[in-house]
Amino acid sequence: MEEKKEEVEVKIEENQEKPQQEEQSQEIQQEEKEEKQLTLEECIEQNKKLEEELNQLKAKLQKTEEAAKRLSVMYQSLQKEFEDYKVRMRKEKEEAKEEGALRVVKGFMEIVDNFEKALESATKTTDINALMKGIQMIHYQLSRFLQEQGIEKIETSQGFNPMEHEAIETVTSEEHQPNEIIKVIQTGYKYRGKTIRPAKVIVAIPPEEREEIT
Repeated sequence: MEEKKEEVEVKIEENQEKPQQEEQSQEIQQEEKEEKQLTLEECIEQNKKLEEELNQLKAKLQKTEEAAKRLSVMYQSLQKEFEDYKVRMRKEKEEAKEEGALRVVKGFMEIVDNFEKALESATKTTDINALMKGIQMIHYQLSRFLQEQGIEKIETSQGFNPMEHEAIETVTSEEHQPNEIIKVIQTGYKYRGKTIRPAKVIVAIPPEEREEIT
């Protein structure tokens, strides 16, 4: 009898524990379900954030592309303007050269006209003084015209300068200072300060010096 009683008690205990186990199992399943649901919601929320970031990046990319297109158009426009500017400057430079050349030619034409008048007068007059005066006027006109073009005579009063003078002869002299220019054989000229033809001169040297100045 005692054994039966014990078996009955064990069964009763098992029957009591079974609902508890089932309840615990249900709780665990519910927790797992809630965890899965939470994880799914987190994934959805994260996907939304990623989509927002992606949309923002797309918008920035679109703005960048639009800005790049505008810059490209501006660059092409500036390049075209620069090419047009170079062509215009080249044309203006050529025109300026032509105008300068024409001014020089016109200036020489006036001098040639005066020469022709002087030659014509020489055939009709025996007045040498009047003829010389006419030639002197033409020489003055030519010298002034050259100065206007930036051409000037090289001075020789300051003594020999190898950058401006060419000594074709040296003369020993006690009456002149060393390196003094005694005589100008051919006039030298400078253009805007640059020597274009040195003056050919005779230079004095002291008696003890025998070497020519070069």
